[in-house]
Amino acid sequence: MEPLSPAAGPPPSGESADAPRRGRPRVQEAADEIVASVLATAGPRVGTRDLSTRRIALLTGLSQPVVSRAVSRIRGSSRAEGPPGEARAMRLVEFRVEFPRIVIVVEPGGEAPAGQAQSFARRAAALMAALRVSGAREWPSEAAPPVEEVALPAGRLRLVWEPWAQPWEEFLARVSAALDACAPADDSIPGDLLSRVAARVGRGLLGVRWHRRDAAAPGRAWQEIEETFESKTMTVPEFPAPRRGRSGGSRWLPQDELSITEQIAIALRKEIMNAGFHPGDRLSPAVLASRLGLTLPTVRAAMRRLVDDGLLAVDAGHFAVPEVTGQDVVDLYASRLHVGSVLLRGCAAQPRHRLLASRLALRAVEAAAAEGTSADVDQADLHFQQELADASGLSQSARTFHALTLRVRMFISVLQLDYSPAVDRIVADDRRILSALLENRPDDAVAQWRAKLDNAVRHMTALSPTSFDRDLWGRLTTWS
Repeated sequence: MEPLSPAAGPPPSGESADAPRRGRPRVQEAADEIVASVLATAGPRVGTRDLSTRRIALLTGLSQPVVSRAVSRIRGSSRAEGPPGEARAMRLVEFRVEFPRIVIVVEPGGEAPAGQAQSFARRAAALMAALRVSGAREWPSEAAPPVEEVALPAGRLRLVWEPWAQPWEEFLARVSAALDACAPADDSIPGDLLSRVAARVGRGLLGVRWHRRDAAAPGRAWQEIEETFESKTMTVPEFPAPRRGRSGGSRWLPQDELSITEQIAIALRKEIMNAGFHPGDRLSPAVLASRLGLTLPTVRAAMRRLVDDGLLAVDAGHFAVPEVTGQDVVDLYASRLHVGSVLLRGCAAQPRHRLLASRLALRAVEAAAAEGTSADVDQADLHFQQELADASGLSQSARTFHALTLRVRMFISVLQLDYSPAVDRIVADDRRILSALLENRPDDAVAQWRAKLDNAVRHMTALSPTSFDRDLWGRLTTWS
């Protein structure tokens, strides 16, 4: 099969095909990145009315013409409309991201039912958006050992990107041309691929290994995300850290990078919950090292830091589950209430598009409530809260908030508290907080935040009235 190449003429001398035109306001470049982040994380819904250019404009605070122009620039299609009857019969059959390579395979066999051209166009834009914001462009260019690929059947085309082998923009142009050759149908870019891409784009698409299979049954999208991560829980990070600077990737995507200490804190919490540990029970660094694939000295060093932070105890030279009282938890909730109030007022002073990652995180909360477990909702709720903290522009307060969240989650695990009855209320509270911020009502957002934490303490009191003192909560949280 002949290699696919863009049909458009060459760009002006010294300029790349999608380089910004001279004189174009920089706002368009920023808009491209914001819109790309929305498209990349939308999943199969990208072709629906929920992600029309008008809805994206409302979501981001950008104008609809700017959004429309961004979608076109992201897609980078080299095709005009093409002559009538021009063949478009390809479809995606494989998509793999295995650092430092990206492999995409297309094959003949695509069919074009009527009425799906617009949906396909948006799916193609979403795939291009995911590549653009993934950060792969920043991969180091040192050559890696060659990988022997299996020979393809006749008619199939394999596109491979290796950072030392070709320019990134050239690879994107080849992918765009391959999508131009695909049948304008949803099946050409299946929903399960878009689900996996959306789940992994915040991690640079690393680990996406998709192969075409028989059509999935309705409602399978969530399971496919879970299978990609080989986990029984959702992919929302349990302890989302304050956003760190990093090369590559999009600053508008929800971030989920975890330090080694945070990974160990997560593993410890799960160990405590699953094994039914009680305060004073010993914890084995060797077991954690084996499960996390880390060296024993690394795990021991991280656990010592957790001891310093009060998240673990030491008993006769051994790491142990800490003693935790209801007063400790109320104390920490009160601290989070005050710090969170500062962060929400910071959010209200920011441009509307700064809340984009928070809006995407709220979708994860809603999805967890619909198809996940109560633990999934709890994790997604914390992720949503940290995205709000990051959006505030107050880096010191955001780090303080994150540290308090780490402590609260560990303490709740030790106390074996169950938040299952509170799922619907968590979702409702998060929606109200975000709505108040988007409507520039910071006082209402703060009041709703207080009500959210007040509900949490009331829930804890109902579960264990002898452990949690509501009077203490009232004294600590009364506004002066």
